Amino acid sequence: MEKTAKPIQARSQKTKEKLLTAAITMYAKNGYHSTTVDEIAAEAGVSTGIAYRYFRNKKDLLLSALEFASKSVRDIVSLDSIDSMDDNTDFRKYIDTVLRSFEDIHDRFHDIHEELEGLQHTDEDVRKFYAKVSRDMMENVIDKLSHFLPDHANIREKAYLAVSLLEQYCHLKMNSYQINLDFSVLREKTIDTVMMVLNGH
Repeated sequence: MEKTAKPIQARSQKTKEKLLTAAITMYAKNGYHSTTVDEIAAEAGVSTGIAYRYFRNKKDLLLSALEFASKSVRDIVSLDSIDSMDDNTDFRKYIDTVLRSFEDIHDRFHDIHEELEGLQHTDEDVRKFYAKVSRDMMENVIDKLSHFLPDHANIREKAYLAVSLLEQYCHLKMNSYQINLDFSVLREKTIDTVMMVLNGH
């Protein structure tokens, strides 16, 4: 019985992930409100009935897709290398790596980003989801920094400000077609500023 159950569970998980990936793709292409469960199922190559076996309704599928996508964000602040760093050069490399990860996520989710920002203001479930993910991510960041930074004074405020600076850079870059800036310079200045904030200078 066990030998049969494992392949079925693996297949079930694969089908669920196909639906979640398809949902993210379709939301990015058409927006959440204009995307139906039928379209997501078709994109995933399964029937609508199969989709409803995994998700109760359209909202459940949205929240599950956001949770699935948010794992990439959580991985950013789980870089084990921060624990072994012992000088500013290494720390700068870590900040650079974190920023590259932020850039990658903003690039991949560029098309859906604006709509999700709007959904936070109109949908209580989405707002609560974003708040929880943000809190979890920041607690992870604060924990990592507490093992590295010698000065723990105002570490929470420093961490929130540092992440806000990285996010703001990514948002400016997303709208680079509207702004006449040298983003290679802005990127370096962002890292410089984050370093100053975290080191308390």
